[in-house]
Amino acid sequence: MRKMASHDEEVYSSDVFRVLADYEISRSARYPNPLGLLHIEMTPIASNENALRAAPGIFKSALNAHLRSVDITSAAGSEYRILLPSTNLIGTQTVCDRLISVFKNKFETEFGTVAFSIHIGATSHNGGPALTSESLFLYAEMALQESKLKGSNTYVLS
Repeated sequence: MRKMASHDEEVYSSDVFRVLADYEISRSARYPNPLGLLHIEMTPIASNENALRAAPGIFKSALNAHLRSVDITSAAGSEYRILLPSTNLIGTQTVCDRLISVFKNKFETEFGTVAFSIHIGATSHNGGPALTSESLFLYAEMALQESKLKGSNTYVLS
């Protein structure tokens, strides 16, 4: 688990995430090792404007508190991507279950109450030469779209 200190430095921009992800994916393709990828869309629901402004920080904090230090997280607006190195299908599913469980709850803050509606698209690959960045990202995106069809606080694992 990650420390509850400064979490902004643990969430990368999309560009930096893509470089790190491409490196991990190419390594996993060359030396077969499983990888998981989550694509999360988050919508905050807050009791007031101040709580709504604090929601992204609260989400990042809670997210980082329930991930491993080796997991690579990216944020762009209300969308998050998380690369899970050395994580097979069962491990990816476990992370999804954990995050759904965490974000079902309301978060009490000094600014008010914040809740989150999340959708998670997830995929996993065992590694090896068939693994490509494009396919991993495409499967996670397609799974996210399916999760949106299922409703709030759901995930689809493809």
